[in-house]
Formats: sequence, structure tokens, C-alpha cells
Amino acid sequence: MTYKDFYKELRQSAEETIEKKKRGKLRIVLGYAICSVSVGANEVLRALEETVVEAELKDVIIETTGCIGLCSKEPLVDVITKEGKKYTYELVDKKKARAILISHAMYNEPVDEWLIKM
Repeated sequence: MTYKDFYKELRQSAEETIEKKKRGKLRIVLGYAICSVSVGANEVLRALEETVVEAELKDVIIETTGCIGLCSKEPLVDVITKEGKKYTYELVDKKKARAILISHAMYNEPVDEWLIKM
């Protein structure tokens, strides 16, 4: 086996493991770059993490990603449901973050008034 084949198999195995961990869970993805941090992404991330612990939400994954490219709408939060439907929220602060997470995790409902408007 060549090194190239070895690393290809290793990557494929890692990607399959990651997908298995995400399957059947609610994913919350926070845009996390200089623009979002400067307008409160740290507080939003902390609020999301605290809410998961306080509400004992077992099937929720909190993730961060890099720049999304919509600086005027930051902080941006994507919610990907267990069924794969994606909702994007704009101008999220810590109070909105908690409400969005609870609404999706406990009631499986989006918060329409905070969805991104393009």
C-alpha cells in the first residue's frame, strides 16, 4: 500500500466517523471570524454552550466555521435539523441564540422573525 492510498483510507475512515457522530443530531453552526467576534460571537457561542448544558440537550452539536461573507449580518447562526433542513439566522445575540436553540431542539420550530433576510 502506498502512502497516498494509506492516507486516502485514513481520511475516508475519519469522515465516516464524523458523519456517524452527526447523524440524527441538531447542528448549530456559528460563523466565527474577526467580523463576527467583533460584534459578539464569543458571547453567542458561550450562550449556546451554556444552554445545551442547562437544558440537558443530548442531541445537539455546536460547531464554529470561518467567515461566511456577510459581515453586515453577523453574528450568523445556521441550524441544520435532524432531517437536514437548514435555517440561517442573522444578527444573533446571546438572548436570540438561547431562544433559537430551545425553539429548534425542544419544539422543532424555527423563529421566523430572526431568519436572514436577503
